[in-house]
Amino acid sequence: MLELKLQFNVVFRNTNCSTLSRRNLTPFIEELHDEELRDGLFQQDGATAQCTAETSDFLRTFFDDRIISRNTANDYPPRSCDLTPCDFYLWPRIKNPIFVTPIPTIDELRRRIQQKINEINENPLELTNGLNSVRRRCVMCVEQQGRHFQQFL
Repeated sequence: MLELKLQFNVVFRNTNCSTLSRRNLTPFIEELHDEELRDGLFQQDGATAQCTAETSDFLRTFFDDRIISRNTANDYPPRSCDLTPCDFYLWPRIKNPIFVTPIPTIDELRRRIQQKINEINENPLELTNGLNSVRRRCVMCVEQQGRHFQQFL
Protein backbone atom coordinates (compact mmCIF):
# COMPACT_ATOMS: atom_id res chain seq x y z
CA MET A 1 0.00 0.00 0.00
CA LEU A 2 1.23 3.48 -0.84
CA GLU A 3 1.13 5.86 2.04
CA LEU A 4 1.80 9.52 1.66
CA LYS A 5 1.84 11.84 4.64
CA LEU A 6 1.37 15.49 3.74
CA GLN A 7 2.43 18.62 5.54
CA PHE A 8 1.67 21.92 3.82
CA ASN A 9 1.64 24.35 6.70
CA VAL A 10 4.86 26.28 6.06
CA VAL A 11 7.13 27.61 3.39
CA PHE A 12 10.65 26.32 4.02
CA ARG A 13 13.54 28.73 4.02
CA ASN A 14 17.06 28.09 5.26
CA THR A 15 16.62 30.54 8.12
CA ASN A 16 13.63 28.82 9.70
CA CYS A 17 13.95 25.28 8.45
CA SER A 18 15.42 23.49 11.47
CA THR A 19 12.72 24.66 13.85
CA LEU A 20 9.91 24.24 11.35
CA SER A 21 11.12 20.83 10.21
CA ARG A 22 10.99 19.52 13.75
CA ARG A 23 7.58 21.11 14.33
CA ASN A 24 6.16 19.63 11.11
CA LEU A 25 7.88 16.26 11.32
CA THR A 26 6.84 15.51 14.89
CA PRO A 27 3.10 15.08 14.10
CA PHE A 28 4.02 12.99 11.05
CA ILE A 29 6.26 10.70 13.11
CA GLU A 30 3.71 10.42 15.91
CA GLU A 31 1.17 9.03 13.42
CA LEU A 32 3.46 6.20 12.31
CA HIS A 33 2.92 2.66 13.55
CA ASP A 34 5.70 0.80 15.33
CA GLU A 35 6.48 -1.34 12.27
CA GLU A 36 6.72 1.76 10.08
CA LEU A 37 9.24 3.29 12.46
CA ARG A 38 11.12 -0.01 12.75
CA ASP A 39 11.14 -1.01 9.06
CA GLY A 40 10.19 2.07 7.06
CA LEU A 41 12.42 4.35 5.05
CA PHE A 42 12.22 8.12 5.18
CA GLN A 43 13.02 9.87 1.91
CA GLN A 44 13.27 13.55 1.18
CA ASP A 45 14.78 15.28 -1.77
CA GLY A 46 18.10 17.04 -1.62
CA ALA A 47 16.76 20.56 -1.11
CA THR A 48 19.22 22.40 1.12
CA ALA A 49 16.52 23.94 3.29
CA GLN A 50 15.13 20.52 4.24
CA CYS A 51 18.47 18.85 4.92
CA THR A 52 20.05 20.76 7.77
CA ALA A 53 22.25 18.77 10.14
CA GLU A 54 19.74 19.40 12.93
CA THR A 55 16.88 17.97 10.86
CA SER A 56 18.96 14.95 9.84
CA ASP A 57 19.93 14.29 13.47
CA PHE A 58 16.28 14.55 14.51
CA LEU A 59 15.22 12.04 11.83
CA ARG A 60 18.01 9.63 12.80
CA THR A 61 16.50 9.29 16.28
CA PHE A 62 13.50 7.61 14.63
CA PHE A 63 14.80 6.08 11.39
CA ASP A 64 18.47 5.42 12.24
CA ASP A 65 20.28 4.70 8.94
CA ARG A 66 17.04 4.29 6.94
CA ILE A 67 16.97 7.89 5.70
CA ILE A 68 17.49 8.76 2.06
CA SER A 69 18.54 12.39 2.03
CA ARG A 70 21.52 14.71 1.92
CA ASN A 71 23.80 14.56 4.97
CA THR A 72 22.96 10.89 5.63
CA ALA A 73 24.56 7.52 4.92
CA ASN A 74 22.09 7.08 2.02
CA ASP A 75 22.67 10.27 0.12
CA TYR A 76 19.84 11.40 -2.15
CA PRO A 77 21.42 11.10 -5.59
CA PRO A 78 21.69 14.46 -7.35
CA ARG A 79 19.50 14.87 -10.43
CA SER A 80 18.18 11.36 -9.86
CA CYS A 81 14.59 11.66 -11.01
CA ASP A 82 15.05 8.66 -13.32
CA LEU A 83 15.57 6.43 -10.25
CA THR A 84 13.19 7.99 -7.74
CA PRO A 85 9.68 6.46 -7.76
CA CYS A 86 8.03 9.63 -6.51
CA ASP A 87 9.59 11.58 -9.39
CA PHE A 88 9.16 9.14 -12.28
CA TYR A 89 5.89 7.53 -11.21
CA LEU A 90 3.88 9.13 -8.43
CA TRP A 91 4.06 12.86 -9.17
CA PRO A 92 3.47 12.51 -12.94
CA ARG A 93 0.57 10.12 -12.21
CA ILE A 94 -1.26 12.48 -9.86
CA LYS A 95 -0.13 15.97 -10.91
CA ASN A 96 -2.25 16.65 -13.99
CA PRO A 97 -5.57 15.41 -12.54
CA ILE A 98 -4.98 17.40 -9.37
CA PHE A 99 -4.24 20.66 -11.15
CA VAL A 100 -6.82 20.34 -13.94
CA THR A 101 -8.82 23.09 -12.22
CA PRO A 102 -7.64 25.84 -9.86
CA ILE A 103 -7.18 24.82 -6.23
CA PRO A 104 -8.76 27.39 -3.91
CA THR A 105 -7.39 26.16 -0.56
CA ILE A 106 -4.73 23.99 1.03
CA ASP A 107 -7.49 21.71 2.33
CA GLU A 108 -8.72 21.18 -1.22
CA LEU A 109 -5.18 20.40 -2.36
CA ARG A 110 -4.85 17.84 0.42
CA ARG A 111 -8.21 16.32 -0.49
CA ARG A 112 -7.29 15.97 -4.16
CA ILE A 113 -3.91 14.42 -3.42
CA GLN A 114 -5.41 11.96 -0.95
CA GLN A 115 -8.11 11.03 -3.48
CA LYS A 116 -5.48 10.22 -6.11
CA ILE A 117 -3.41 8.21 -3.61
CA ASN A 118 -6.55 6.26 -2.68
CA GLU A 119 -7.20 5.53 -6.37
CA ILE A 120 -3.68 4.13 -6.72
CA ASN A 121 -4.13 2.01 -3.60
CA GLU A 122 -7.34 0.58 -5.04
CA ASN A 123 -5.42 -0.65 -8.08
CA PRO A 124 -2.54 -2.77 -6.71
CA LEU A 125 -1.37 -3.80 -10.18
CA GLU A 126 -0.73 -0.18 -11.13
CA LEU A 127 1.27 0.43 -7.98
CA THR A 128 3.21 -2.81 -8.40
CA ASN A 129 4.07 -1.96 -12.01
CA GLY A 130 5.22 1.51 -11.00
CA LEU A 131 7.46 0.24 -8.24
CA ASN A 132 8.78 -2.72 -10.25
CA SER A 133 10.11 -0.33 -12.83
CA VAL A 134 12.75 0.73 -10.27
CA ARG A 135 14.64 -2.51 -10.94
CA ARG A 136 14.46 -1.99 -14.70
CA ARG A 137 15.70 1.58 -14.28
CA CYS A 138 18.58 0.51 -12.04
CA VAL A 139 19.70 -2.11 -14.56
CA MET A 140 19.48 0.48 -17.33
CA CYS A 141 21.50 2.94 -15.25
CA VAL A 142 24.28 0.36 -14.79
CA GLU A 143 24.20 -0.56 -18.48
CA GLN A 144 24.55 3.11 -19.41
CA GLN A 145 27.38 3.52 -16.87
CA GLY A 146 25.49 6.15 -14.92
CA ARG A 147 24.63 8.28 -17.94
CA HIS A 148 21.13 9.34 -18.92
CA PHE A 149 18.97 6.38 -19.87
CA GLN A 150 15.40 7.74 -19.93
CA GLN A 151 15.36 7.64 -23.72
CA PHE A 152 15.91 3.85 -23.63
CA LEU A 153 12.93 3.04 -21.42
